[in-house]
Amino acid sequence: MKRDAADTTFPAAAGAEPAVCRQTIDFLGIRVDVLDTGGLCDRVLALARQEGPHRVMYVNADCMLIARHNRAYRQALNRADLVYADGIGVVWGARLWGHDLPGRSTGADFMPAFCRVFAGHGIRLFLLGAREGVADAAARRLVAQAPGLQVVGTHHGYFRPDESEKIVEQVNRLRPHILLVGMGAPCQELWIERYSESLRVPVLWGVGGLFDFLSGRTRRGPQWLLDHGFEWLCRLLVEPRRLWRRYLIGNMQFVYYILRQRYLARDRDG
Repeated sequence: MKRDAADTTFPAAAGAEPAVCRQTIDFLGIRVDVLDTGGLCDRVLALARQEGPHRVMYVNADCMLIARHNRAYRQALNRADLVYADGIGVVWGARLWGHDLPGRSTGADFMPAFCRVFAGHGIRLFLLGAREGVADAAARRLVAQAPGLQVVGTHHGYFRPDESEKIVEQVNRLRPHILLVGMGAPCQELWIERYSESLRVPVLWGVGGLFDFLSGRTRRGPQWLLDHGFEWLCRLLVEPRRLWRRYLIGNMQFVYYILRQRYLARDRDG
């Protein structure tokens, strides 16, 4: 991800970047952006240079199954400004439909590198989510990996609904360019949807369990398995009691859903 040497500051003024034309596919009723990890970084930077709010979200196999039955979540995804594939299942599934996604983009892999880019542009982050102390630990690790990165605040994600307004006020007071919201799907997307107009932040980004990974609280597994699309297996082995239903039953449901929808589409077309 090369940058122009002259582009070393991060302008706060609205409209500093021209609008970007999205290239997307319609996969199982969800609009998914066609871009690789480098393109994702470029798009986030472009959105952060403009007046917000801009909503950035991800989808994986579990997200697609939730969106199938949760209309509010599905609508939040389709109203987002950027939706990227975080999960090899979405990439493989889209290919069955004849779509070509460059690959998956997983936050635990790319966020340290993104933060080095953010540090070079003077970008400010706020981390919201996970259990008490986890976002703090994730922030410390990110700053150690990306010297100069500005993390202006953190807050855990286990707050009461009536505390949301105070959190919005805190975030607005600290003026980040990017708010990372790690509450898991669909809670984070629905929270972003509800408070996006109150938050004076250019980019509102749902990141799931990212802070647990960045803080070291949750292990990921051998890199060669991660690189070959088996992160789901690594996570299952690390947290079998919590994730067995999602990955053993959910993955089979996702495959069935894709094949069934593909069959029905061919039947309609034929």
